[in-house]
Amino acid sequence: MHSGVAVVNGEVVVAHPGEPTLLFYDPSGSLVRTIKLDGLLELHGFRVVPGGIWIDDVGFKRRVQGPNFERESTTGRVVMVNLDGRALQEVEDPGSGWSPTAVAVVEESGDIWVADGYGKSLVHRFHSSGRHLQTLSGEEGAGRFNCPHGVLVVPKRHGAEVYISDRANARIQVYDLAGNYRRVVGEGIVVTPTDMAIAGDELALTDFTQARVTILDANDQLIEHVGANPDAPKRDGWPNARDAAGNLVRPPLETGKFNSPHTLTSDGDGNLYVTEWLLGGRLSKLHRH
Repeated sequence: MHSGVAVVNGEVVVAHPGEPTLLFYDPSGSLVRTIKLDGLLELHGFRVVPGGIWIDDVGFKRRVQGPNFERESTTGRVVMVNLDGRALQEVEDPGSGWSPTAVAVVEESGDIWVADGYGKSLVHRFHSSGRHLQTLSGEEGAGRFNCPHGVLVVPKRHGAEVYISDRANARIQVYDLAGNYRRVVGEGIVVTPTDMAIAGDELALTDFTQARVTILDANDQLIEHVGANPDAPKRDGWPNARDAAGNLVRPPLETGKFNSPHTLTSDGDGNLYVTEWLLGGRLSKLHRH
């Protein structure tokens, strides 16, 4: 359908909507090369680090079959690959089955944070070596996580913090780098915060069921909602559409309006790249102004 996106060495890397393949595009939007990744199923979220890309595989794939989805399942994984697709490192599930939706890395320590958003709604912290250090449930903070879909290390004047998009609870929970709860962000502003990215000194996030991208300032206050399309999620079959026979099909899309924004990233100029979760996928570039 469409998931992870990253910017690497000036190229935009996105997940193929139907198979475990990385697609590399140049700044003009031309496809440069592709890399198929063995042993993975659904390339959900990306995090770029020196020498490679961390990829979380949720462990299942939904494929349209007429009016319904068929589900193919395997084991969720979190793997770092180099730019040729060779696996360099993997962190292991600390429990008994996970479905990871996001990964973040602390630049200074190398700690790896993994959000088990589609599994047990937990967030795990690992040492750079892959050794498990800590599990957060949200109960040590504002309340039990319900689909902690995204995790992002956000630099701040007083020290970096970890933002966790607590999607089904309509909020972002913020922790320090040692896993101590700090505060809640976004209550009353976002409804389903899904993925997050830093753009300059601002925070951009996808608000999935509101079909919009939300921009917060350095103090976590609302700047604007971008591309809002509140009627899209009301459509039968959303995030897709249905034909006359009731089969799921690719929906009509409008330039400048989102349908189902899912993951996003930014480049060095603060431009945003947003993927949408729908049949065939869609990648949009938002120019910083």
